Amino acid sequence: MSERMTVRQWLRDNKYDKVADLIEEILEEWAKAGKSTRRNWWKVLAGDAEGKPCVVSGRKFPVLRAAQVRQGVLVTPNSIFKSPTEATPPTRKSNRWPSRKRRKTA
Repeated sequence: MSERMTVRQWLRDNKYDKVADLIEEILEEWAKAGKSTRRNWWKVLAGDAEGKPCVVSGRKFPVLRAAQVRQGVLVTPNSIFKSPTEATPPTRKSNRWPSRKRRKTA
């Protein structure tokens, strides 16, 4: 898999077209409203701390087992999957929040 694969590409490649459409619908609404909201969709698809579906812009998202594995949370019985061998793209390293360097004290 490509390291630059987006969650929407992964969803379409793994036959979760309705979920990808739902995300695109929300992104279009945000763009029309002039919002520059960003969202970690993998986190949304992993569900909340108890494995319950997350709601974004009034829409409930299914809990995907692959997203729970990728996020490192406990896989819950209500999570769905299309194939037992689903593999998500690796997480990307970002320099957005580099680790803080300590100052030397005299």
